[in-house]
Amino acid sequence: MFLAASAFACSVPVFRYALEHWPADPFQVLVFQRGSLPEATEQALRDAERSEGMRANAIYRRVDLDANPPPELLRLHEQQANAEVPWLVLRFPSSSGIREPAFSGPLDVNSLTRLLDSPVRRELVRRLGEGESAVWLLLESGDKAADDAAEERLQERLDYVAGVMTLPKLDESDIANGLVSVPEEDLRLEFSLLRVARTDATEAVLVRQLLLSEEGLEEVEGEPMVFPIFGQGRALYALVGDGIRSETIEAAAAFLIGKCSCQVKEQNPGVDLLMTADWKAAAKASPLLDRNLPTLTELLPDETVTRAADPALPANRRAWLLVLILPLALAGLRLLRR
Repeated sequence: MFLAASAFACSVPVFRYALEHWPADPFQVLVFQRGSLPEATEQALRDAERSEGMRANAIYRRVDLDANPPPELLRLHEQQANAEVPWLVLRFPSSSGIREPAFSGPLDVNSLTRLLDSPVRRELVRRLGEGESAVWLLLESGDKAADDAAEERLQERLDYVAGVMTLPKLDESDIANGLVSVPEEDLRLEFSLLRVARTDATEAVLVRQLLLSEEGLEEVEGEPMVFPIFGQGRALYALVGDGIRSETIEAAAAFLIGKCSCQVKEQNPGVDLLMTADWKAAAKASPLLDRNLPTLTELLPDETVTRAADPALPANRRAWLLVLILPLALAGLRLLRR
């Protein structure tokens, strides 16, 4: 068992490994309609469905209520209060185990835009893409005194953590195997804080995702909550009220900047959030690809190459030396290109 677990461990910090290797699981966007959609809405939906560049981690399914849809989808539409057509239902990724819709409401260009993106989510993408270890999202309770006190406790402890904790030293084999695309000196132990009001209409989709990320959070009133966000927009877990204290903050920080003990995403804590981003661009290409590759002379001892090229040697002996040298050289080149 230990050997099997160790095979999935590496020296790359969790936050960086998640950014490069844990694609955000897709949400399901269900579009209930009768016949065709209005032209502007149809175009907005097609734009959202594009498969490259800036896009949301979502898959889209159109449900024509006039075309005998599957019974379970028909029931889902009937369960919506005051549902009209076209209507939008956002479902969490199946991997999350969360069955409650993350959002439901009328579909038009504006509602689709608010569903897929928002100012706070754009700021999260920007900070994570620039290499921050995590962004600690403070979901306000509405009690200004309690929210300000929670922010003060959190910021004080994050400043302390940044001063005493260190990132793990990268193993050369992990770099060679492509487990991290930036050099060790470019990894940043940096945390920042971002506040969001529960009553902010532009962030309603994000707030609901956070409150549904763990059972029981929706019922909590009058308490600020903190969610460390890392990787490709993954919420680690919630710290609530009095739970926003030194020990819990340090434990979450230590996990995020520590070695990735298990490369299997599903065996690590967290729930993916719906974000619009180009995460491939955020995880920069390896600087190894930009450097000049060494020559054969640089890869092998001088006397070996010189002797293989020596015209004084019989041709058959030169050929045998090259047969021995070339595979070693090619292997070295492949390793450097990783």
